[in-house]
Amino acid sequence: MKRIFDTFTKIILSVVMITGIQNTAEGETFRIRKLFPLTFTGGIQNEQTITTGINDSISIFLPEDMTYLEGIEVKMEIPDEIAAWRDSVACSLYDGITPAPDISQIDYSGVRSFVRPLPNRLSWILQIPLKAQNSIKETPYATKTDIIPDTKKHFVFIRIQPAMKGIPEDAQNAQLKITVRPLLIDKGKLHISAVFPDQEKPYTVFIDNNEMKPSATGYLLDTGIHDVSIVSEFYRGEVRTVRVEQAKMTELAVSLKSITPTLLITAPDNTVVYLDDVLCDKIGKAFDIAEGEHKIRFLMGDYEVIRTIVIQKGKSYTAALSVDLKVTEE
Repeated sequence: MKRIFDTFTKIILSVVMITGIQNTAEGETFRIRKLFPLTFTGGIQNEQTITTGINDSISIFLPEDMTYLEGIEVKMEIPDEIAAWRDSVACSLYDGITPAPDISQIDYSGVRSFVRPLPNRLSWILQIPLKAQNSIKETPYATKTDIIPDTKKHFVFIRIQPAMKGIPEDAQNAQLKITVRPLLIDKGKLHISAVFPDQEKPYTVFIDNNEMKPSATGYLLDTGIHDVSIVSEFYRGEVRTVRVEQAKMTELAVSLKSITPTLLITAPDNTVVYLDDVLCDKIGKAFDIAEGEHKIRFLMGDYEVIRTIVIQKGKSYTAALSVDLKVTEE
């Protein structure tokens, strides 16, 4: 019996479709009551809810950058008047819609790529993949279309329409609450910008120990924590930890430091400092210093301290003289 009923349903949907549809080799022409335009910006918070009737259409305008967008979810709250009449109303997708969807336009032509009757229950979720490679899974509560709409014109056209004749007036006048939201990949982007101490020299970026090619637009990564390191023979190595969020661009600016070693000397006022037996006037400010062994001499009146340090490439050193007063009581 079920097989007979399903066959009968297919006949209804394919032969006894809406009055006013004209089938052509290119598709069909049809008239709608009203168009509801929705716009996706590509952001994660982009859920929109509308109330439509039978023979209304929804045009979902897509962002130019669809990096994060892998599909569309359409959740319908079906009124009792429609749910009671099984297979009386259908949801269709169209490709090649002309003219361009507009709220002032009610006559269209296009090729129907998908059609499914609304189930006889009070809610239904339709999931529309926009990419061949996607993570969308069909469930007992959600129907995944077996086609991918043509999105070259950056919109998806959905039509709610009667699927049989003789629908009662209360069903024809019923309204559906429809919520449309983007289905996003679980990834975000990381954009790394390097700040150079002088003219730019070559460097290599590693993310999670994987060498990455230079990218001006950012790296597409799984959401979560990632380790970033920058390696160069001209700059000191830099390591950062960053969190990448879903469908967002994370900016990471890294100031690169020269591998020339530096020395910072600090001492109390009125201290005379000699570096390699030459009077040093760079107290309190880091300065470049050659690699190798160096002698630092501090003079405070009759008090003298001499230290020898060995300077290595790519490191920073601090030589600090401090005078402390210690008081004890017995």
